[in-house]
Amino acid sequence: MQKRFLFILLLIATAFTAVAQQPSFSLVQPRNVVEGRNFRLTFRLSDGEANPPSAPELNGCTLLYGPATSTMQSTQIVNGRMSSSSSIDYSFTYRADKAGTVSVPSVTVQCNGKALTSREATFQILPPDRNSTPQNGGRPQPDDVTPAGTPAQISADDLLVRVFFSKNSVYEQEPVVATIKVYTKYDISSFMVTTQPVFEGFLTEELPVNLETSMEHYNGQNYHTAVLKRLLLYPQKAGTLSVNSGKYDVTIVQYEQVNMGFFGTASRPIERNVTTSSNAASLQVKALPQPKPADFCGAVGSFSVQTMLEPELMRTNEASTYSYIVKGTGNIKFLTPPTVDFPAGIDTYTPKTDISANIIGGGTNMSGTFRTDYTIVPQEVGNFVIKGIPFVYFDIESGAYKTAEVPDMPIKVLRGNGTAPAATQTAIDESIDDILHIRRTDISRQAAEIRYTFRSPLYWALYILAILALAGILVVYRRNIRLEADVAGRRLAKAGRVASKRLKESKAYLDDHKNDLFYAALAKALWGYISDKLSIAPSQLTRDNVAEKLGSYGLDKDAIGEVLDVLDRCEMARFTPNDSDTEASDIYSKAESAIKSIEDVKK
Repeated sequence: MQKRFLFILLLIATAFTAVAQQPSFSLVQPRNVVEGRNFRLTFRLSDGEANPPSAPELNGCTLLYGPATSTMQSTQIVNGRMSSSSSIDYSFTYRADKAGTVSVPSVTVQCNGKALTSREATFQILPPDRNSTPQNGGRPQPDDVTPAGTPAQISADDLLVRVFFSKNSVYEQEPVVATIKVYTKYDISSFMVTTQPVFEGFLTEELPVNLETSMEHYNGQNYHTAVLKRLLLYPQKAGTLSVNSGKYDVTIVQYEQVNMGFFGTASRPIERNVTTSSNAASLQVKALPQPKPADFCGAVGSFSVQTMLEPELMRTNEASTYSYIVKGTGNIKFLTPPTVDFPAGIDTYTPKTDISANIIGGGTNMSGTFRTDYTIVPQEVGNFVIKGIPFVYFDIESGAYKTAEVPDMPIKVLRGNGTAPAATQTAIDESIDDILHIRRTDISRQAAEIRYTFRSPLYWALYILAILALAGILVVYRRNIRLEADVAGRRLAKAGRVASKRLKESKAYLDDHKNDLFYAALAKALWGYISDKLSIAPSQLTRDNVAEKLGSYGLDKDAIGEVLDVLDRCEMARFTPNDSDTEASDIYSKAESAIKSIEDVKK
């Protein structure tokens, strides 16, 4: 009876959970497809039931069959609370007949007496390759049959790494996005950067990237592409700024047909190592118009300025804060604080700058606030004026300099509590007998009673202790100065603790089964630890350089191989995230062992 009662409670809880969830109907974003190939268009109904939707009409496409239906349901209990979800996928199969942009209209289904409508979407049908015959050993496609024989040789057009800018010409300090993208016709099992492209003459801000692949038509060929890196750049000088080419060691996977005799043929993967280089991109940077205004400080974009004083009521010897606040879009993160000329009689201190900036427009620009706070302390009573400093910037849209005027700020300073005037002695009313004048005592008698402290042993003992304490403070201070100057030493001393902290972050991703984030965090922890421990600049972190430095550090060949193996597996997993949790846990254990082996080296 008890088991039956618990089972009934479980069913009731599941029913209430299902009622609480709202149904939804959505379109799974379709990817680009090559002309002549078949593709699926999938609609997903979550937490509800409905009749299958009608197939939408797509321009340039032929409906082959559908819908094919698949169902998924899950139930979980977290902290004693039960939740369940279900989804039904309706898939339609089409053939892409004509290259171009395809618009997917919204589709409506009736669920529990309520109309649910999917969103509209678009995707591209790419034209076929100039050589439309599938290459031997290429990436298998659903409708391709790879001929028997040895895979073809890899040509320069089969694997590309491109560096390109979002604009061809910009002004100085105008933002431009640089993208590093890989183009491939094969599966990639390993991707190692041996030489990074160098963006000299730019201030850079790294942007987040999505490692998902997509189809793209480039130079008459169709490729599977993935973005490796995106940077928001601010050119610092006029002229032609070039980006050198990077080098990459890539392991690609080809397929060959194997004769299985009575069972026919089967595809067998073959790995090949390829070294490729990216192109050397260049950007034309236009100089800002001359002559530049006298108050121009290098701001490029669109900005506004305001000033404020807090507290507004000022008193002598009491601090107030004068704030100069710049808001807008542009190179807000790289501005310089203005020089404010405060009136005589007001003391000023070193200004404090606070920058709050965010990437906007899909990573094409930066917007935020540049705030400078000046601490001021008036020393005199009276009326003063803080002159407004106009903010001059170059507006890209109009191609001209603009000025954001800042009005003068009048202030009034009252006398503060710390500057009360000295009181003069006045006559005391005879009716008051509890207040008397301060009278001077007999100084000669006091002098006779003076006992000189410096003649006592306790004085000299305290004096010696003070000297020793001062000497100790000087020794500690000089030691701290040496430690602060030794940047490499501080990085070396903290390398183990920093690596341990980063490993904990990657372990959290591993425990949450977020393997893509786990591999990225683990790779960052290992590269950062090696950079700090071996004093290698981030730009020089290459596989060969790390192996050489580890050998010079005293690590044996087996331990060096273990370190490089962990680095290679992390980089491989970042671009082909198909490892299981067990394999990810094994890589994490090997990473800990690799760091411990370096820490155990006796120096």
